[in-house]
Amino acid sequence: MIDPRHLRTVRALGDHGTVIDTAAALHLTPSAVSQQLASLARSAGCAILERHGRRVVLTEAGKVLLNHAETILEQIERAHTDLRHFQQRQVSHLRISAFPTAIAGFVAEAVARLGVRLPGWHVEIEEAETDESLTLLLDHDVDLAVVMITPNQPGLADHRIELLPLAVENYCAVLPTGHPLAGSAPIRLADLAAENWVLSRHTTSCREVVASACAMAGFQPRVKHHATDFAAAVGIVAAGLGVTVVPELGLPPILPESVRIQAIASHTPKRQIAAAIRRNSDHGELVEMLRSAATDRCDSRVEEAE
Repeated sequence: MIDPRHLRTVRALGDHGTVIDTAAALHLTPSAVSQQLASLARSAGCAILERHGRRVVLTEAGKVLLNHAETILEQIERAHTDLRHFQQRQVSHLRISAFPTAIAGFVAEAVARLGVRLPGWHVEIEEAETDESLTLLLDHDVDLAVVMITPNQPGLADHRIELLPLAVENYCAVLPTGHPLAGSAPIRLADLAAENWVLSRHTTSCREVVASACAMAGFQPRVKHHATDFAAAVGIVAAGLGVTVVPELGLPPILPESVRIQAIASHTPKRQIAAAIRRNSDHGELVEMLRSAATDRCDSRVEEAE
């Protein structure tokens, strides 16, 4: 009989490509992974792996087994969900990952609210950027991942993942106090075309969002300084060295007196935030709490800054 645990191992091999990486993802030794795969081959009655140099790859039979593994593991996921629904008013233990500004902005608050509503629930939080969160989710290291939806995250299209919208977050402009546009009505993004900009480097999701909005507004930002941390970017602006745009949740809790926050009325960059779950799982109570906390925080953050 095929052991479902071994199916999870072959699926992880399909995701990660090597026995060593599979072992790391499953928190096993490479020897244990090899033994599970050998046991799976014996249960299946055929070879599921073959060597290509120092690497092992799935045989055609192994690929067939991998396709069935996806279906079987989804059914097991559905069974766990049904059982959790049966017990949900009693006890549940969940793990959630999220990027830093989401944790500080609304995830921690949502988990605290859930604990008040359902005292038997225990939720653990782990900080991780979107790409790492998706890996943790598929490896069953977390049950839900709070992620940013951006074009540079191909993992979001994985058929095993379902995305549930939480919030659409506006970016706002951060200007030095003495800037001609500081303190005025909402500005157009194009008003900043001639400025020196502070942005993260090209590989980040936030940079993709801002660059796309600027292109729609008809210009390419002239980036003079690079800062991935939003507080660092605001600090550079506070010194009078440029301007930047920051998502509402990324605004530091205490702003320097030498900066002003301006709403952007035209071609506003937006960050889409979603809860990613494994398909056929269901964490409705947690998702609704996250959505409520995210909406509350995004609605209030700019008002606090002003």
